[in-house]
Parts: sequence; structure tokens; C-alpha cells
Amino acid sequence: MKRKDIFNILFWIFLIIGIILLIWYIFGNSPTELGITLTFLLMLMFKMWAISDDLKDFKYETKFSFHKVKEDANIIKDKLERIKRA
Repeated sequence: MKRKDIFNILFWIFLIIGIILLIWYIFGNSPTELGITLTFLLMLMFKMWAISDDLKDFKYETKFSFHKVKEDANIIKDKLERIKRA
């Protein structure tokens, strides 16, 4: 299992726990506001961590694609030079 998948699973777990705690708080005899807040902060932290991993992957793909564009431009340039010589 990838690290990103684990973070997404943890995000959903903390979201469900947060919603349960929030409903519990609304109907009384509940945990403190700090407990609810920490649950939602952990949820946001795991989601941001997963998004950060996605951005790292995207950066690598973008860098790789620009490298391919440069190679294609060099191929076109070589072909144009061959046509000019002929």
C-alpha cells in the first residue's frame, strides 16, 4: 500500500471520528471542544500530507515531460537541418 493511500485512509477515519464527536457535542454529555478540534486538525494534516505527496509526483512528471519536449525539439531541429542541406 502506498504512503498516499494510507494518509487518505487516515483522513477518512479522522473525518468520521470528527463527525461523530461533533454530533455527540451537539446532543450533550460530550468530549471537550479541544478533542473535537484536534480530531479535525489531524484530519486536515493527513489530507495536506497526501496532497503534498501528489505534488511531488506531479513535479517529477512535469520535469520529465519538459525533458521529452526538449528531445522532440532537437529531433525536429535535426530534421530541418537535413532538409536544408539536401
